[in-house]
Amino acid sequence: MPIPALPDDTAPLLPLGRPGAGHRRPWDTARFWYGACYYPEHWDAATRRQDAERMAAAGLNVVRMGEFAWDLFEPAEGRFDFALYDEVLAELHRHGIAVILGTPTAAPPLWLSRAHPEILRVDARGVTLAHGSRQHASHFSPVFRRYSRAITAALAGHFAGHPAVVGWQTDNEIHCHFSEDHAPAAQEAFRRFLEVRYRGDLAALNHAWGNAFWAQTCTAFAHLETPRDGLPTYQNPGARLDYVRFLADGAARFQHEQVAILRAADARWFITHNGLMRHLDYRGAFTADLDVLGHDVYPMFCHDHARRPEWLARSLDHARCLSGNFIIPELQAGPGGQPGYLLDTPEPGEMRSFVYESLARGADSLLFFRWRTCRMGAEEYWCGILDHDSVPRRRYAEVAAIGAELARVGPALLGTAVRVEAAVADGDLAVETAAASYSCGLDLGEATRDAHRALLHAGLAAGLVHPADDLSTLGLYIIPGWELIDPAWVAPLERWVAAGGVLVIGPRSGTRTPDNRITADTWPGVLRPLAGATVQEFGRLNHPASRPFTLELAGRALPASGWYELLAPDADTAVVARWRGRHLDNQPAITRRAHGRGQVFYVGTWLDAALWEALLPVVLATTTLRPLLPGCPPAVHVSVRENATRRLWFAINHGEQPATVPLPPGLDLVSGRRSDGPMTLERFGVAVVQTEAG
Repeated sequence: MPIPALPDDTAPLLPLGRPGAGHRRPWDTARFWYGACYYPEHWDAATRRQDAERMAAAGLNVVRMGEFAWDLFEPAEGRFDFALYDEVLAELHRHGIAVILGTPTAAPPLWLSRAHPEILRVDARGVTLAHGSRQHASHFSPVFRRYSRAITAALAGHFAGHPAVVGWQTDNEIHCHFSEDHAPAAQEAFRRFLEVRYRGDLAALNHAWGNAFWAQTCTAFAHLETPRDGLPTYQNPGARLDYVRFLADGAARFQHEQVAILRAADARWFITHNGLMRHLDYRGAFTADLDVLGHDVYPMFCHDHARRPEWLARSLDHARCLSGNFIIPELQAGPGGQPGYLLDTPEPGEMRSFVYESLARGADSLLFFRWRTCRMGAEEYWCGILDHDSVPRRRYAEVAAIGAELARVGPALLGTAVRVEAAVADGDLAVETAAASYSCGLDLGEATRDAHRALLHAGLAAGLVHPADDLSTLGLYIIPGWELIDPAWVAPLERWVAAGGVLVIGPRSGTRTPDNRITADTWPGVLRPLAGATVQEFGRLNHPASRPFTLELAGRALPASGWYELLAPDADTAVVARWRGRHLDNQPAITRRAHGRGQVFYVGTWLDAALWEALLPVVLATTTLRPLLPGCPPAVHVSVRENATRRLWFAINHGEQPATVPLPPGLDLVSGRRSDGPMTLERFGVAVVQTEAG
């Protein structure tokens, strides 16, 4: 098919995928896909024929392949060869296995890098990246984008209408290893981006960035350069935020060109991308072009066995908060490693628990990484379902057993959404960048994890939800410390609280403008009327042992951690906790204000795990929230997926011992048998009980 011309990078991107981005949105698919990532170019013909037979026997109905095969598809410029994939597709199709193809642009071929070294990225130190790994080409290079469109058009034209091809993955894990770009093409694109963003008004840019500081005033867009840390000192926070927005915009435009080609070639195909990585706006244009977002899941990156289940739950909730239900193009199927590390091997049943945790928290399809462990290259210890010798062992048997279960569970999942009643704010590119720009040593990600963990341990229908999303199903919402609050979020938050919601606002929230400058308003800035209190003084607690403060809350004295704020409550605002010690003695630390039928808590200290242990019962007492299954053991994760006709109760025992779970009577889809009530789950045991909605 013809190669589209390079589009106008100054024009807004018109979405090519599903409209909207709500955390309760299911993927509109007629089939649950269960499979593995496959690299047929690594194996001989006899092995490939055996692979298809074994996949079908294990209940796999899809593979993803082709995302690193550009040098196979186009061995020389303009000479395309799809013979191997034609053969493999025919064999897979004969065994009832569908295919998700990948655009192979994450690893351009050597001939392209040598012929056009101008496509290579440059890092912050000015070093040009070299060929020999992946992700070395610049999304801002017109030359690379032209070749990317050419290979995408060639693949789309060749495989259009093929009965085995059901979808595409764009590129692979954009921004995984390297997200920044300071190449000459990126510098030119950055200036164009800023000129469009500020409508040619340098005065507006200088004001937004605060360029009066350190003599940074700019007199021409041509003088602007991408910000780089440590050359010689700290970055401008406003410039950094716009640079990250620029990186996200460039990736979205790069992907947009591929999506336009694929959609024009065959309207049947669904399109996804696998992540989640840094410096991408997954709630913006990048995901708006997709049918469903993909989330690559590797639980063993959490080395602590005890914390791994909650790490996995938070990771999955993060994916869902970005655009609704998702797919998993890569789920860890064994030990994984590259030079320098090797992750743990999943124990018997542990991989199965990963699968069901993923389904419980929003996965509408799932593929393992990978089918067979590779024998060469940098990922020869990223182990798959089969080991290096191709002998089916424990992991293959477990995948096959899961496949038999998913024949019952998978279809029931489709069209259902995850119930969320208590949530933590998450998923905003600008907020993450603002937090990183001047964190004062405080980790917003850790605060999010602590809040999410507290909700999980309380047995609530917990999740992560963006403030711009629909909060109507929530009874409790936590903003753990978002400095950058978009003013457009405030009125919906006020309406939600007035209707009965309980809001917890953490310290430093609302203290920055959308340009990443500190607000001129008294803290908490735009949230001040909602909070009903102002911050009169704040401080970092770098060594609390030498100047100790404690927090008196619900009859407990809690050591202050990390941060303090001295609050001045309004007349209609109650004091929930007070400081003890030194000049803060008896001063307000946590406040509560009634707003309509709801409540707003403002917390003037860092929201860590110890504080949540004392604070959450106080907060929950003002709500009608209850655990999903009262009396459920804490090691068992419980979730509900539902629609207008059915409700699916998930229970996964992540504990070391058997656990009895008070599930309601219904059909256990895992075993295919009816359950009359409480079930005892062995270690890594799972249940999915279907009941009627209502």
